[in-house]
Amino acid sequence: MLRTTSPRTDSSSERARAGRSPVWALTLALGLLAACSSSSGSGDDAPDPASPGPHSVGVTRIELFDESRDRVLLTEVWYPADESVRDDPPAPAGSYLPDDLAFLADNATIPLVAVRDAPIADNGPFPLVAFSHGSGGIRFQNTFQMEHLASHGYVVVAPDHAGNTFFDSSGSPNGLEVDRPLDVRFLLDAFSDFTDDPGNRFEGWVDTSLGFGVTGHSFGAFTSLAVASQDPRIVAALPMALGGPVSSSYDAATFLMLATEDKTIGLEGNQGVRATYALLPGPRFLAELIDAGHYSFSFACQTGLGIGDGDGCKTGTRLEDGSPVTFISDLRVWTLVDTYSAALFGRYIKGIEEYEDVLTTNLDPEITLFTAEP
Repeated sequence: MLRTTSPRTDSSSERARAGRSPVWALTLALGLLAACSSSSGSGDDAPDPASPGPHSVGVTRIELFDESRDRVLLTEVWYPADESVRDDPPAPAGSYLPDDLAFLADNATIPLVAVRDAPIADNGPFPLVAFSHGSGGIRFQNTFQMEHLASHGYVVVAPDHAGNTFFDSSGSPNGLEVDRPLDVRFLLDAFSDFTDDPGNRFEGWVDTSLGFGVTGHSFGAFTSLAVASQDPRIVAALPMALGGPVSSSYDAATFLMLATEDKTIGLEGNQGVRATYALLPGPRFLAELIDAGHYSFSFACQTGLGIGDGDGCKTGTRLEDGSPVTFISDLRVWTLVDTYSAALFGRYIKGIEEYEDVLTTNLDPEITLFTAEP
């Protein structure tokens, strides 16, 4: 087991600045050196998991219907795109919303790269990863992570969990605990079928010879763990900001992330994440981000809507004693989410052994308590 800790400094504002410190940058560079300069199991150079991958990124939308549950799943799909769109403008934030609500993105500062309905790259098929949004969240709340994975050669599918979105809170908690994992499994089945269906829009997109990945935020973290507990096709999971079930048959490599000042789930919720970690059979990894909040793991702070203020965005109060806290930059958190996501799925889905060096390195020790048991 590898565990490294980082004591809090006296200045929370210094930790929270958006710029990366020289110490952090040097640690990241050293931690990734082996991955950037060595070869993968397939004999190809392993892309730096901290940087965008070699592919342009496309995004498209599909509405699916699960007849067995009478349930509609509006789904966003990110994927490696043909090089012809490399310099095309990305789909604006408002295009992810219903036309009559696109104005909600007018003040957003979300960085985006995906080109809407671009042709897929011709060197597929590609591994499949599913993302599950938080309670009251939305399928595209982690565009930074989805685009990063697509650039590294993954098809990423993310549904709106009906009854539990930003626009629809009609579902019951007990029902959603059942429905949400089934939503993800339905998508995994659907896209597996599509890829072998001649003439289908998604024919040839997904490499079904490889295992699948799941990731999610908050209730989506619970959902990810539930799917990995139920579905043996899941070989890697990256849940953020909540724990969840770990079945006796669970065998996915799992990277858990939590925020030490997460007001939404509180100290008890964070203890639940640590308890989940203790139950995992391994390989297992845990990153505890100091002075991050619940919404640090999403694009909430960039929406211009005040979502996440006091819980990952701007300032808040500490869970232990109520003293003031300035949250660390969400962009700094995104870098860790992106890097560990690409490394985890690259190692355990694609078999890039060099990424284990990244997975066992504390990439930002100023703000991270880190445990690794590969």
